[in-house]
Amino acid sequence: MNQKILIPDHFMIGTSSSAWQIEGCAGKSETQKSWADLFYETDPSRWHDQIGPEKASDFYHHYKEDIKTMADFKMNTFRFTIQWARFMKDALKKEVDKEAVVYYRDVIQTIKVHGMKPIVSLEHWDIPAILLEKYDGWASRETVDLYVDYVQKVLDEFHDEVDLWFAFTEPNIPVDNGYIKKIWYPFVHDPQRAYQAHFHKILATAKAVEISRKYENVKMGAMVHMTPVYARSKDARDVEAAYYTDLFEVRLYLDAYLKGEIPSEIFTELSKHGCLFEFKEEDLKQIKENQIDLLGIDYYFPIRVKARESAYDGPFCSKYYYEDYVWPQREYNADRGWEIYPQAIYDIAMRIKKEYGNKPWFISENGIGIENENRFRNNDGYIDDEYRIDFIKRHLSYAIKAQAEGCNCHGYLIWSFIDNLSAINAFKNRYGLLELDLDTYKRIPKKSLYWLKKVLEQGYLD
Repeated sequence: MNQKILIPDHFMIGTSSSAWQIEGCAGKSETQKSWADLFYETDPSRWHDQIGPEKASDFYHHYKEDIKTMADFKMNTFRFTIQWARFMKDALKKEVDKEAVVYYRDVIQTIKVHGMKPIVSLEHWDIPAILLEKYDGWASRETVDLYVDYVQKVLDEFHDEVDLWFAFTEPNIPVDNGYIKKIWYPFVHDPQRAYQAHFHKILATAKAVEISRKYENVKMGAMVHMTPVYARSKDARDVEAAYYTDLFEVRLYLDAYLKGEIPSEIFTELSKHGCLFEFKEEDLKQIKENQIDLLGIDYYFPIRVKARESAYDGPFCSKYYYEDYVWPQREYNADRGWEIYPQAIYDIAMRIKKEYGNKPWFISENGIGIENENRFRNNDGYIDDEYRIDFIKRHLSYAIKAQAEGCNCHGYLIWSFIDNLSAINAFKNRYGLLELDLDTYKRIPKKSLYWLKKVLEQGYLD
């Protein structure tokens, strides 16, 4: 008989989303394009079936229905994003869009009316397009200043209605993919600009924290894309490869957010490779004095590394230090190309407890993307996604186990409540608990959603 795993009291369980991936472009003017619109328009053929942000999941028109569904299926938390490009009528003139304020206020109120907790991210890659075209986005100091104005205006509007705010979601992903890997807009190899952008996002987070302290009961956090690093062996060269990979893939943001400092070796290594970012001493002081209140962990897969067997000849990044290692016991999602390793959640938890003062955190994203889910449709007409149930159950179990062992873990949010748009992949891989019919926009619960409702009603996993 399986042992029951009790869900802790006051544990946040729900789903996460990102504005540009669910909203669509309805209600936005030509002057309110974001990074995603610019990315798609540059070359629509890059995107699966040439589907871009224009379509998305049309949450803009379906949010009342979607939020009610979440509540009906017993979730207690919903994380969404206020899209900077939508909220500001003109990001350069610092003019707020009044219709966007009405829309987001109603989203917040709808969440609360249904008894759920709203969590708001302020930036999930959706920087206004004009800031990329005029200022090179996060590589410039001007963008930091305009972001600070945006954060101030959002909190002025909604600080009484939402207490958990997040300055960024996965700040590293668009930077690394756009300025190092050259697979996302603006499609360049320029590590100096990349690390300048990383630094500006860290600084902008500290400034957002500073602003948040003006408001009673408001907490400001950040959500990081966490890829725990595992060495092939205990051999010194493998261990060293893992150490430096972790330095750039994890500690760059984690140390800044939870310790208030960028590791000294980051400065040393970037200087050695000619790509150290510009900064002021007062920037480092501001980062030190304004550490986040709550950490969100977006976890999907680990990085497994071995010492390099050949010299790295690409633009400087963490790959300089390692080569990928395929673990013989690996469990693998071939559709997405990612390893499945639930225990990493427990390992992350213990690391935060031991190395970062057991700061409060939660799993802010975790999920599995599967291609051509229609092959799993059952006789009742819905997707029989047992693989998603198994994935969620095992990852959630480790989050609960960590909390039971004294880790300051406050919840687990699934990516995502509905099949949503992804950069380049569009709707190729489906992540939702709700199936989205792209022709009709009909929402159809998958088996995993019915399973989750049962778990939340009974209060335990079995």
